[in-house]
Amino acid sequence: MGTVRARVGGAIGGYDVQATVTPTTIAGRIGGVFSGMDINLTYNLAAGSIEGRIGGLFWGQDVSGQISSSHLSVRIGGTLAGNDLTLSATGNNITGRCGGDVFGFDIDLEFDRGVRATGRLGGPVLGMSIDGFVEDAPTVIAGFLFALTYYIYKLNHRNHGSSSGSSSR
Repeated sequence: MGTVRARVGGAIGGYDVQATVTPTTIAGRIGGVFSGMDINLTYNLAAGSIEGRIGGLFWGQDVSGQISSSHLSVRIGGTLAGNDLTLSATGNNITGRCGGDVFGFDIDLEFDRGVRATGRLGGPVLGMSIDGFVEDAPTVIAGFLFALTYYIYKLNHRNHGSSSGSSSR
């Protein structure tokens, strides 16, 4: 049984991810107790499939796609309101993209001896850094969980801009 845990973003304004990874399941939590989401996924590296749900029964995101030890391609959310996430693992690095060219983000992670993970999700200005730990879990799954955490963070905060909502007469 493996463990993946990380902080995506800094001490203030970031999200945690913690998951247990078995040879066929990924279970854990993204975010905190109140503003977080459960992780309930099944995967089969030999068959190349990954699927499940992030969040609860009523508010959450479906996950479905393909996985191998060096590649992941999934759809998060539905056909109309979801996003694609693709990752490629080469040596100690994982790179990829979530979303489209305009509203998506880049994924650039490095694994030190397969245990410590560092890198960046998003761009150099609007993105977030990652400080992670991986034990007995495929790096492609760890990279997916880190990218998924940033995706959920962005999803939860996209409508929290600064707008007073009032007008003068």
